[in-house]
Amino acid sequence: MEWALFAAVLLAATAYIALPRRADDVARDIEADVAELHAARAAILAALRDLDEDAAAGRMAAEDRAAGRRALGPALREATERLRARDEPSR
Repeated sequence: MEWALFAAVLLAATAYIALPRRADDVARDIEADVAELHAARAAILAALRDLDEDAAAGRMAAEDRAAGRRALGPALREATERLRARDEPSR
């Protein structure tokens, strides 16, 4: 009996996943993803500005600033490239 219930749930889940999504849902997901990428990019740029300001004010060593910039660089590059792949301008 448990196997039959499991099979029914599995079949229902498979059918739900396999059904094509409506274009409205896909467009909404893309818009949400683009908004998230813009927000992530803005947060990374703000963190980079904070590093620069802290280093300029003497609250941080130059080596720490460089390490922080190296750590944030790949995330900024990824967000920017994903936005470019969607033909979205950088804000």
